[in-house]
This record gives sequence, C-alpha cells and structure tokens, in this order.
Amino acid sequence: MNTGPGGDHPATGGSDADAGPRSDTGLSPDAAYAEIVRIRRSVGRSAAQIGWIYLLWGIASLLYWPAMFFAPSPVPRVAMVAWLAMTALSVVYAYRQRVYEHSGLQGRVSLAWVAVMAGVALFGLYVLPDDPSGWWVAAGLALAVVSALPVLYAAWRIRPWGGAR
Repeated sequence: MNTGPGGDHPATGGSDADAGPRSDTGLSPDAAYAEIVRIRRSVGRSAAQIGWIYLLWGIASLLYWPAMFFAPSPVPRVAMVAWLAMTALSVVYAYRQRVYEHSGLQGRVSLAWVAVMAGVALFGLYVLPDDPSGWWVAAGLALAVVSALPVLYAAWRIRPWGGAR
C-alpha cells in the first residue's frame, strides 16, 4: 500500500522504519521541547501580568469608592482623575505587553466587574444621601468591598505572586 510520495507510511510519506519524531522545521526533539518551555514561560508571565493588574484594580476599587462617597470636596475629583489615568495606563500597558488570557476568565470577570461598578455608581448617585452617616457609611464601605471582589477573585485565581508557570 503506497499512500505517500516516498513510501508506505501515511503520515510521513516514508517507510515505517523512519516513522520517528520528525519536524518540517528541522527542530530536534530537544530543541522543540526547549521552545515549548520558552513559550510556556512567556504565557505564564503574561498571565502573571494580568493577575497583577487585577490585584491593582481590586485594591484601587477598595480605595476609590470610599473616596467618592465620603471624602471632602476635592478628593472625589482627584480620585476620578486618578481612576481615569489608571484605566488608560492599564490598557496601554496590557496592550504593549501583549497580555492575553484565553480561559474565558478575563471576559467573565470584566463583565461582572462592569456590572458591579455600575450598580455601585448608581447607588452613589441615587440612593446614598448627600451627608451619609451611620448605616449609610457601612453600606458604602460594604459596596466598596463588593466592587473589588470580581477582580480580586481573578487575581486569586491567577495567583501572580506564585511566579511564572
């Protein structure tokens, strides 16, 4: 049975005797393994970078909402400018570092975080009184924690502090 151009082995076109590991790129098995390890480390570093970004955003969210809800007049404006600057810098950094995460976690976390942040913002705009005290302060602080949970969960799942994978 001649199924290939050079012999009877269907996968290589040669005989069954030379059906060992082959590569069209000319890589030896050791070189191929080294390349796999290199790419795996690169992907691990990329995942760690997005994990650190999630952790940074979680901590920032814990600080942002109390500043917006309870701080005196210039602080909310400064917090808003800092938030916008951090958003722009994070997007540029992630894009330049080619930070990709394909497990679906990034999309789910982003969607959940946007929904929670919108809910907290609406709470601040329409429910929280102008001069909150007592339980209103506790509610605002609780919502600050809730707003950070999606990105802190993602950081915990990725565990960037554990080193490259």
